[in-house]
Amino acid sequence: MAHVESAHLVELALGNAAPGDDDAEALRHVERCDRCRDELGMLTRLVTAARTAAAVDLPTPPPEHVWRRITREVSRETGTPPPPDYPWRESGPGS
Repeated sequence: MAHVESAHLVELALGNAAPGDDDAEALRHVERCDRCRDELGMLTRLVTAARTAAAVDLPTPPPEHVWRRITREVSRETGTPPPPDYPWRESGPGS
C-alpha cells in the first residue's frame, strides 16, 4: 500500500475512523510505516491540544495603541480614512 493520504490521516486523528476496510488498511499501514505513524502522531497531538485548549490558552488581542497604529498605517498606505466606527479613530492631520 502507498502512504496514507494526509486527509485520511487527519480523519483518523479526529477519531472519524469508520469500521471499514479503508480505515483498517490505513491503520495497518501506519503500524508498519514510520513516516505515516509520525504524521498521525503529530496530528493526534494537535487535535488533543485543540480540544483541550482553555480560554486562558487563547491569544489575547493586542492593546488599543497597537490597533491605532495598524489603522493609521493601513489608512496611509491605502489613502483611505479609518472606518468611523473605530473607537480609536484619530481626528485631524498628523495625529
